[in-house]
Amino acid sequence: MFRRFDFEKELYETLEFMPLSVRRKLDLAGVKLHLREWQALSRTERLVVCHFPVASPEERDVLAAFLRDAVKTRAGTELAAMKPGSHDAAPDDGQVPPDVARLIAELKLPEKRWSLLDPDERFALAKMARGGADKFMSAWSEFADQRRQ
Repeated sequence: MFRRFDFEKELYETLEFMPLSVRRKLDLAGVKLHLREWQALSRTERLVVCHFPVASPEERDVLAAFLRDAVKTRAGTELAAMKPGSHDAAPDDGQVPPDVARLIAELKLPEKRWSLLDPDERFALAKMARGGADKFMSAWSEFADQRRQ
């Protein structure tokens, strides 16, 4: 499944940059993929990664193997490994990360909404919180709007 967020829709045409849903998949699979390695992949290979399932340990292992081979072929480098993320690879639904908590307080947003978010949304917000209030708000607003529908 390829989870697409409206706030990063400009990425999907070329996939020049890694979507947040892909970054989460890589965390789950224990893969450290640098931007230059991502960009060395063909657009088709990037799409494969975007759509690749990572629900089971076997799927995560296959994704890591695919990327090891593709990066070696396209970029001529060895793929860096890291410790695989937790099953969710997202901040715990009950625990608000410090960067997120700071922005929630600063922007006077309802903290209780955090527990209603799915793991993809929590992961995205945790990453967006590092980029400042504007980026964070674009994601927060999108997720809040989805909850009202």
